[in-house]
Amino acid sequence: MLSIFSRGLTSHLALAVALFATTPVWAEATLTAIDGTVTIKGELLGIDETAYRIMTPSGELLVRREFVTCSGDGCPQAQTSEVVDDGDVVLTSEDGRVKIEGQLVDVTNTSYIIETPSGRLTVRREFTNCEGASCPSLSIESDRFTVTVSGADGADLVAAIVGDYAAAKDFNLTRQLGGDTLPTLLVGDERGLEISRIAIQEMQTSEAIRALFDGSSQFAITRERITPAILSAQLGTEVTEIADYLSEEIIGLDAVSFVVGASSGIDVISLNDAQSVMNGSITNWSQLGGADIPITLHAMADNSGMMEQLGLWGMANATDLPGAMLHSSVDALNEAINADSSAFGVVYRSQASGVKALNLASACNIFVDNSDFAIQTEEHPLALRWYQYSMKAGAASEFARNVSRFIPTDFGQQSIASRGLVTQQLQIVPMQDQGARLLSTVLASGSDRVSNTVMRDYFNEASNARRISTSLRFLSGNATLDTKAESDIDRISEIVRSSEYEGYEVLVFGFSDSYGTLEANLNLSERRANSVRDLLLSKNPGYLERGTVRSFGIGPIAPVGCNELAEGREQNRRVEIWIRPRA
Repeated sequence: MLSIFSRGLTSHLALAVALFATTPVWAEATLTAIDGTVTIKGELLGIDETAYRIMTPSGELLVRREFVTCSGDGCPQAQTSEVVDDGDVVLTSEDGRVKIEGQLVDVTNTSYIIETPSGRLTVRREFTNCEGASCPSLSIESDRFTVTVSGADGADLVAAIVGDYAAAKDFNLTRQLGGDTLPTLLVGDERGLEISRIAIQEMQTSEAIRALFDGSSQFAITRERITPAILSAQLGTEVTEIADYLSEEIIGLDAVSFVVGASSGIDVISLNDAQSVMNGSITNWSQLGGADIPITLHAMADNSGMMEQLGLWGMANATDLPGAMLHSSVDALNEAINADSSAFGVVYRSQASGVKALNLASACNIFVDNSDFAIQTEEHPLALRWYQYSMKAGAASEFARNVSRFIPTDFGQQSIASRGLVTQQLQIVPMQDQGARLLSTVLASGSDRVSNTVMRDYFNEASNARRISTSLRFLSGNATLDTKAESDIDRISEIVRSSEYEGYEVLVFGFSDSYGTLEANLNLSERRANSVRDLLLSKNPGYLERGTVRSFGIGPIAPVGCNELAEGREQNRRVEIWIRPRA
């Protein structure tokens, strides 16, 4: 499909053509784009309510009627889909910048046709307000609502999701920029009538909560998780479970990445060294094993959210990066990093394109690569979740509800991926493809006999198995799964039910942090593994039997995070799911 966009009357007029293969039958005609920039001449083959078919020297084309005028013997006489008395009207674009005055001579399902001093014009109905006695009344009420986001990338994410949902339903979507730079999304049906208008507003998490509760926002998309403490502060009452008030959906995953030019010889950086680069303590690549050249720091101009998140991880506490070159667009940032052999960039992984993302090493000798797998399992120490929140109770608008239901589907997850995020569509990876993970396990293992025995047993069981790319996480000291883990159980169930893995057995490995005695942690991790085993069995009767799901307690033996840090301990409280052919 070829689309040619005109900036003449409004930014929404277009000429769309598609190739066909039939035989010409009748009269000569000329089709002219509304703004006069494109002319197509040929033999008119056919006409329906929406399009002309015309044979040209380049082949047969299908041209949408509302975007062109037709001149020639074969052109049809004007026909209306609604009875219109000729009369003066004013057509105004949604942003109020363009007004067209003239006599309304025709109204089709998709367009107004208006006679002006400059000639006859065709204007799409869903992008235009009509004023005047001859304007038709709309028979459909537009579903208008607001979505709150945590930044411009959140707005892009919402636009991508709504756009793909609209395309799946054969709706039309237009982004209309307002004075606050974030777009309003206009959705029209096949008749050209507006069916939804979605305003996108940037808000802090606390403001987004208030907007949800006062009904001014239908849902919020944020990188920050709404905790019981945050909700309690906003409601003025003690909240123990956010699920009593809000629906929470994890829609995608991202990470903070440290990047260099694609040709750089540096591949790995420790978190401590990365922080030293950011705060200006390390200023030369020779301090990191590279060439003797100064380091040039690059980042996005709008990086306050990232700096805040790095601060929560104990890495950076400044509101900006001292001496950094700041860029207003992602493309400019990536181009600058690739053009600068001294560059060191701090970006979201979803923003990095054509640059090299460095693998990471923590202070605890935990190595992790920058792969989708490491982010899906959240073993990447700087992994982030994107959350969607809506009210648990209350009347959500129909369009907002349908968009929310679309997000977890395969098509919705493709929208997530289109913004560079990691989806929750699980991968299955063999043991031999987890080199960094195995190295970290060996380096972090204890020297006592029990630890070595547990580590050998773990490796022996998993050596011919494949791991599913999720880590089911628990709260400290108990075996209660979090929200993401509950959703992942359903995804794991889809895998074990598939014909591809019929005849496989499931291995469930439970882990703990290192607080407490080794014996206590081995017992706790076994209870976690057993609880997941029992949940998988209960959800998959007829597919899994007790003898085909085996559980093991590994305790603190194979950490994926530093036990010295709260975030690392949380990473280590997990269950891994592996599958392998039955013996």
